[in-house]
Amino acid sequence: MSGSSHLQLINLADEEQSVSLRVLGGIGFSGTGKYDALHAEIVVSSGFVSGRVELYLDAYELDRWAEVLESVATGGKVGWLDSGRSPRITIDPADETESGCTEVSVYDVTGSQVVVTVPIANQPDWDAHCQLLAEVRSRFPLEP
Repeated sequence: MSGSSHLQLINLADEEQSVSLRVLGGIGFSGTGKYDALHAEIVVSSGFVSGRVELYLDAYELDRWAEVLESVATGGKVGWLDSGRSPRITIDPADETESGCTEVSVYDVTGSQVVVTVPIANQPDWDAHCQLLAEVRSRFPLEP
């Protein structure tokens, strides 16, 4: 693995709890100077439960994240990484939840089978998440 500087791709947080996805590095097999996959981890932190789960992302999944950001910015419920090969994330906008908070669920479908839903009181800045995606793509260019 190369590219050891961690970058945030997702950072949904309030004063008490958070869900983040950190890119830990890039993995290259093809010898082209681009990466074939990104090693990452989803980190959940709250006063009640904390945990992390590792995963690998490819160019398709980053393209899909860009689509998810467009959809969630308009107020729609979204799911990401729903292939069944990795943990899955769903985001329910605040206006569609009973709690009045944006609810982020992480499903560890390939490991523990645990599902955690974290309400985030602060309104997410989806434009900032688009910038995070651009930074990840710039730092870790992926093979298509």
